[in-house]
Amino acid sequence: MKYFAIALISLFFYSCQSKFPEKEFVGNSSKSLVNQDSVSVDFPKRYKGKILLVSFIFTNCPDICPLTTHNLQRIQQKVKEEKIDNVSFAAISFDPERDTPLALKNFAEVRNLDLSNYNVFSGKREDVKSLMETFHIVAIPGDTTFTDDGDPVYFFTHTDRITLVDHDQNIRKSYKGSEINLDEIINDIKNLGD
Repeated sequence: MKYFAIALISLFFYSCQSKFPEKEFVGNSSKSLVNQDSVSVDFPKRYKGKILLVSFIFTNCPDICPLTTHNLQRIQQKVKEEKIDNVSFAAISFDPERDTPLALKNFAEVRNLDLSNYNVFSGKREDVKSLMETFHIVAIPGDTTFTDDGDPVYFFTHTDRITLVDHDQNIRKSYKGSEINLDEIINDIKNLGD
């Protein structure tokens, strides 16, 4: 009976751990970012004590970023419907030269983002690059072309990911940003909240 109880306890702890395959602390990597309202924030330090879903985007993206942004909105809406508190959302641009606070504000308005617990950030190139490394994000710029007016046109091949960060600022799980399983993510958020 004693061995059965030990095996049962071990199985319980293993099954809890298997829900969240990652546990990587990111709290020491805070950088100063600026949101769509030109407010400076220490990221991710500002979110300590909250569950955080993070994506990395650029506002001129033609494909993956709009899908990821829409999926974060779907998660945000479901979190509200389920009355799950203490969850925040962040999208960080890896194109800070073009993604000024005004560009981020326009991006948020065009996409009807509910900014009550969702921010779109940009920052200094070196700070964004450091956060990308922390969150294991890669963005490779393509060749640049120019419009008739001389404006540069370029895109990035980049990591397609939404990252779940717990209250203690540990990365706990990553999801494909452009194709999510909404129920899985909501269950994961609930399990972190327990």
